[in-house]
Amino acid sequence: MALNDSIAAAVKKKTQLLETSPSRFAVRAILAGAYLTLGTAFAGVVGNAVDKHVPGLGAPVFALLFGIGLFAIVILGAELATSNMMYMVYGVVQRRVGWGKGLWLLVVSTVFNLVGAALVALALGYSAKMGHMDPSHLLATIVEGKLNKSTGGLLIEALLANFVVNMAIVGALFAKDLGSKFLVIVPIIAIFVGLSLEHVVANFCLMLLVLFASDPLPAAMTLGAVAENWVMVWLGNLIGGGVLMGGVYAWLNQGPGEYRD
Repeated sequence: MALNDSIAAAVKKKTQLLETSPSRFAVRAILAGAYLTLGTAFAGVVGNAVDKHVPGLGAPVFALLFGIGLFAIVILGAELATSNMMYMVYGVVQRRVGWGKGLWLLVVSTVFNLVGAALVALALGYSAKMGHMDPSHLLATIVEGKLNKSTGGLLIEALLANFVVNMAIVGALFAKDLGSKFLVIVPIIAIFVGLSLEHVVANFCLMLLVLFASDPLPAAMTLGAVAENWVMVWLGNLIGGGVLMGGVYAWLNQGPGEYRD
């Protein structure tokens, strides 16, 4: 199926589900937060273990494994806010959905992604592997670094992060089987994670895992710092994944037929 047709079908399916069965849409969004939190926790545990034996190698290992969570979201049909940014802006540009309806879908996706992340992070806080995390743990140091970034830095890094994430989402639409989707998604996602860029749902996962598992909390982890991070990163993600990927690809695919994807 052509990219235009794939995205058009996805936009229709997502908006209709939210309209006709909002509870089912909410559960799919909760599942996306849950899947990404499980993937983040797994990547963090493995990366932290590697870092103890080979200092400095933990972060690259974390980056290489992180994409497993997004792969699960794609193949299991969950609703991720940051990929929905690409779908909704694409749909708006091609007049398949209105701005208000598209924005509302993004808000609902974001809220229930947060719910899913919180539920899994809370449960993992009681697990043997994640419980009693100390400030030197890889996940805690990653969170501390994120919370010490400037407001402008968060916006730019968020723009870049969701541009990369939706490179993976669009690439996966071209992939014909699960193996191909895995090989598209996981290495591309490693780009944004390895560069320590800012993705709002990933930050939900990271910060809630640390909140429920770390004792003590990182010094930079205050309510104000977390709120600023989430708000600025959401906006940057909307620009990068929505406007620069969804909007640009929608425009490209309104051109001459032989150049459409």
